[in-house]
Amino acid sequence: MNIRLLITLALVVAKFAACSSDSSEGGNADAGAGTPVAGEWVVIHELSDIEGLNPIITNDAAARAICDRVFEKLLEQDFETTDLIPSLAEARPVVSDDHLKYTFTLREGATFSDGKPLTSADVVFSMKVIKNPLIIDAAPLRNYYNAVKNVSAPDSRTIVFEMSEPYFLAEYFLGGMYVLPKHIFDAKNLSDGFSIAETNDMTKATSSPNPAMKELAEWFNKAETKLSVSLNVGSGPYIFEEWSTGQRIVIKRNDKWWNAGKDKWNPAWPEKIIYKIVNDRSSAVVAVKNQEIDFMEYVPPAKFTEEIDTNVLTYLAKYPYESHSYNYIGWNGARSVLSDKRTRKALSHLVDRPALINQIVRGLAVPVNSPVYQQRPEYDNSIVSIDFNPGKAKALLAEAGWSDSNGDGILDRQRNGKREDLSFTFLLNAGNEMREQIALILTQEFRKVGIDARIKKLEWAIFLQNLRGRQFDAYIGGWVNDPIPTDPYQIWHSSQADNQGSNYVAFRNERADWLMENNRTEFDEAKRIAYMREFQQIVFDEQPYTFLWAPLYPSVRNKRLQNVRYSFVRPGYNPTQWWVPRSQWKNAPTQ
Repeated sequence: MNIRLLITLALVVAKFAACSSDSSEGGNADAGAGTPVAGEWVVIHELSDIEGLNPIITNDAAARAICDRVFEKLLEQDFETTDLIPSLAEARPVVSDDHLKYTFTLREGATFSDGKPLTSADVVFSMKVIKNPLIIDAAPLRNYYNAVKNVSAPDSRTIVFEMSEPYFLAEYFLGGMYVLPKHIFDAKNLSDGFSIAETNDMTKATSSPNPAMKELAEWFNKAETKLSVSLNVGSGPYIFEEWSTGQRIVIKRNDKWWNAGKDKWNPAWPEKIIYKIVNDRSSAVVAVKNQEIDFMEYVPPAKFTEEIDTNVLTYLAKYPYESHSYNYIGWNGARSVLSDKRTRKALSHLVDRPALINQIVRGLAVPVNSPVYQQRPEYDNSIVSIDFNPGKAKALLAEAGWSDSNGDGILDRQRNGKREDLSFTFLLNAGNEMREQIALILTQEFRKVGIDARIKKLEWAIFLQNLRGRQFDAYIGGWVNDPIPTDPYQIWHSSQADNQGSNYVAFRNERADWLMENNRTEFDEAKRIAYMREFQQIVFDEQPYTFLWAPLYPSVRNKRLQNVRYSFVRPGYNPTQWWVPRSQWKNAPTQ
């Protein structure tokens, strides 16, 4: 971990400890004594409805956190060390010397929650779903499997993945693929009617698609495939029970779980985990205080530091935990007003990050300057922060041709023979107070130099649709990643700026593409570090994002929850490990 980050985090946690006697209960300290008890329902705050219940065609972080309890993968990450460990597979794969073949063996006895066996055929099917280029919502995930040229199942427990070229994260992503039940999602065996090779031929797949590939895609592109509680069956410790739109998502313990009692990190103590949707964090804090919510992963920092007084609210404990995440402003480079990097740099010079960190997140954050996480050795510490400097901003805007030619107070320029105002809209997801506060402050700052910026708020699912369709000017967002070496391809490669990919800001740079492509096939860490540091310099120069900060997550829990621990493994905590003393049960219908 970066030394500067460690020092900053230490100061932040020390500051927090001074105002709360409960801070010692955070981290990975044992938050409860006694013998764990199975049962009770625990309630976790969720800010908005998730995008869906199917992990292959659902891409938001909140949905993944829930799906991780229902579906399983061949490999998982150890909650403490983050090392890869077997899950559905009996061991890590056998890898050929040339890194082109990965052979996994499934553990005996694995079943889905409906009792049907989980076999190698389900793994092959799941890969074909990811690889099918006609399945729209699998696009963000698909890029990690570009080099998969074949998958075979010699027997019911063996899976062989063949790669067209080496990929240094192949084991992580092959092992990290969610396994869906073929008997439910492909009752007509459509996936048997096309090969992996056919999915790799994008031109043919789109111009003259294989009928089976097309029909399977039509099925997966239906809303019910993503949203149905009964359809989305997994093999994990929990099953979906209920999704009441705008109210709650409920998962209940899978009493037929094939691996019950054998998974160190998933003991599945709660009978049910209820994700209660409260799309206003102030209201959610009230619910925490009223003991209607047991855990809130992100409390607005002002409320965290000033309102959640654990000396008075003695039944609550609070702890700011770290994750692989960062917040940023994304500028749509395909929009004419934002297409010039000088304009984007000027906008960055109008963002007073130290002031925003102090005012909005109460110091619970560390400034970042690139898309590489500061905990990684690839992070380039030589990048100098873009300072808050309205004078530089004005000079850059003038260089880019902006001036107030008609005296209306708004900068404009001539483009293709027409006057174009420097005017755009910030897109925000409704209910996210932090992002709204940032946008409000920035629109005021921008107006001082003649920039007309407005704000538009949308519900989460619609917000995501607009990002993927590039139907926005600017937005405030955040990325969360697993604790693994850097592969920025999904978010930054030119190929991901189309077809619902995650390169929302339409960043296109040939040299950056070359660096990302070579990073993927390089197993020498020193060379990858060099590639990624040059890549960061390019992104910094282009400023498709204004990088804000890496946040600490100010979490609050009810002390009835025992064994609440934190990790770099997403989402940073695991509610299947929590338990409640029987004397403090209150939600389960029988005591």
